[in-house]
Amino acid sequence: MSDQWEFLLGAGLGRGFTGTWVESGDAEAVAMLLGADLASRQDCDLATAMAHYRPMAFTERVWIGPHADGWTHALTISGPPPVTTGLTEAGLRFLQIRTMDAYVHDLFYGDGVTNAWAPQRWYGEIITEPGSMVEPYLREAAPPEVPAVVRSGSWITEPEDHNRACLEIYLFLTGRMSGRFIDRAWLDEKRALYTLPPSPVG
Repeated sequence: MSDQWEFLLGAGLGRGFTGTWVESGDAEAVAMLLGADLASRQDCDLATAMAHYRPMAFTERVWIGPHADGWTHALTISGPPPVTTGLTEAGLRFLQIRTMDAYVHDLFYGDGVTNAWAPQRWYGEIITEPGSMVEPYLREAAPPEVPAVVRSGSWITEPEDHNRACLEIYLFLTGRMSGRFIDRAWLDEKRALYTLPPSPVG
């Protein structure tokens, strides 16, 4: 299996990204459920979409399109992660990976009924509820070789590449569950870039 993070990093996503894998073959319906302004649609490749790449921007843009048979991918180009409430209400399963600089957030996922997290505990160790939709795939993920850690008294220093190890496992889970891993061909495909209007303040 190729190093998916290296492909994303090479595409310029090193300052952070949110990727949302949705079990649906209807990319436009997924865009609607994520709150996209359909009139803002611009069909383009990732290199073109990346002209708008600003992870901390207020304007939310998402590059959405087919990922694998029966799956759609939504890659956040700018702004916060998309709200997934519409996906859950529609009964769709999804997985969401979010990074910011060197920090990797816990994997967020929904089984079509409820949403949950697959948190990190220690180097490459991911926790999930027994019977969850990600559990069978997590069992397939080979745990990384734990490097030497620095111990000082009762303190244990986490290895510097802990986040990278967890990210690789999350990307493995999404690839196995969706049936497709990110590679050069994936990066070169055209998808639709949408603007997501701000959610109304309640």
